[in-house]
Amino acid sequence: MNEIPETGDVPVDPPPAPDAQPPAPAETAELDTHRFIFSGDTWEYFRIWIVNLALGIVTLGVYSAWAKVRTQRYFYSHTRLAGAPFEYLAQPLPILKGRIIAVVLFGGYLLASEFMPLLALVLIVLISLATPWLVVRGLMFRARYASWRGLTFRFVGDYGDAIRYFFLMYMLVPLTLGLIYPYIKYKQKDFIVANHRYGGKRFTFGTDASPFFGPYLVVGFSIGALIALLVLVVMPAAMGMYASSDAHEASARAQLFAYAYIGTLYLAYFLGWTYLSARVGNLVYNHASIDRNRFVSTLRARDLLWLYASNTVAILASVGMLIPWAMMRLARYRAAHLTLLADGDLDAFTAEATPNVGAAASEVDGLFDVDIGL
Repeated sequence: MNEIPETGDVPVDPPPAPDAQPPAPAETAELDTHRFIFSGDTWEYFRIWIVNLALGIVTLGVYSAWAKVRTQRYFYSHTRLAGAPFEYLAQPLPILKGRIIAVVLFGGYLLASEFMPLLALVLIVLISLATPWLVVRGLMFRARYASWRGLTFRFVGDYGDAIRYFFLMYMLVPLTLGLIYPYIKYKQKDFIVANHRYGGKRFTFGTDASPFFGPYLVVGFSIGALIALLVLVVMPAAMGMYASSDAHEASARAQLFAYAYIGTLYLAYFLGWTYLSARVGNLVYNHASIDRNRFVSTLRARDLLWLYASNTVAILASVGMLIPWAMMRLARYRAAHLTLLADGDLDAFTAEATPNVGAAASEVDGLFDVDIGL
């Protein structure tokens, strides 16, 4: 299925990023190259999206589970690899039950934070303690209900490892002044990739922690230098300006400086997050393989920055009506920058028994923003 061009989109075939690590020409010639293709249409998806939105409002959110299934099935079915589409197999009712549990927990937290702060603190601690369980069960659910060529994925991660990598290791962050954080992210990505299975084969993650330190240290030192500049240089200069002004003018300048300070930090966070999305995304996919078949990811930070920024402006300017267009652009870009290099027959994978998995953990981790994605 051919891609549908989108006016104003970023180029779909830029040169590889420095960290993409494409294979040598001699090796590539021996492999079958399969590009991921996303063929979704903005107007077609807009009709699904607007119906989901309307029914979600009318049913006070109950329809959101059916909306999620319709959305996921559309994106999965329009993402193809080697000519075969992916499939999303989850059913709405288990997702609805999971969302009810998630909303009850979140609603309880909001009420407790308003009227019983101590109880809210207890709930946060309990959710933090439950994070490893949420991670494992959420990954199990996502894998179990994703299919390609009629075979589903599996996730077989151990709860003990999840406790170490998603809870206990964070206690070392303040003791190491944050320097251990890239290693934690490496162990988490290794845990996620290496515990996935497909067609009787296991995924492998073929790198150590060293490539992770560069991107995170660049972002960490950049934000730290910016904060130091604001606190040590800009703030004293601004305070000197306030001292030479009357009270009303000084108050206005102080408010303006506060907005500028917060805005600068948000901008720095946005730039850092975009940079890490591209660099770490490439690291994960370029070192993931299954049965001698491996991936090449060529995301570029400047492309993602343009996509995120222009999508945000378009969504705000259209009062949300261009959300489907923004989602199409991002999905198309990500698919166009991911390739499978196949060393052998893709039909060699065999079916495995895969038990059903509840959706509660997946919905809870989504609501509380637990980071378990690739």
